[in-house]
Amino acid sequence: MKIFKNSVYSVDFLQATKTIRFNWEEGHKNMTYEDFQEACSNFLGYGFEYQARTILIDVRDFQFQLPPDFPEWQEKEHYPRYYKLDIEKVAYIMPEQYVANAKEIEKEAGRFELRNFSAYEPAMNYLS
Repeated sequence: MKIFKNSVYSVDFLQATKTIRFNWEEGHKNMTYEDFQEACSNFLGYGFEYQARTILIDVRDFQFQLPPDFPEWQEKEHYPRYYKLDIEKVAYIMPEQYVANAKEIEKEAGRFELRNFSAYEPAMNYLS
């Protein structure tokens, strides 16, 4: 079910798996870092509204250059919202050539597990 769409991103909720799906739209190429952070915050707001338990993020066409301090922001500002929402699993869909070197996270108490895939179906199987 589509719950939000603008020129930068769209958000869907998949009821069967309680998954919030985040997709970057064509207009994201022209966003600022503040726009990026706002998009990340907004999509998690829908996660709270729909009580999501898993997250699917499609970055196959992501073309925005993140700044060097992005990992620090992600760890200190963004991931704590995942913990508060009690997210269990996160799946990224990305180009095949990046999957082997992409960061994955093991499940720990109070935290989520993160895995990377090159196609939609295996990512959804993981989240199910």
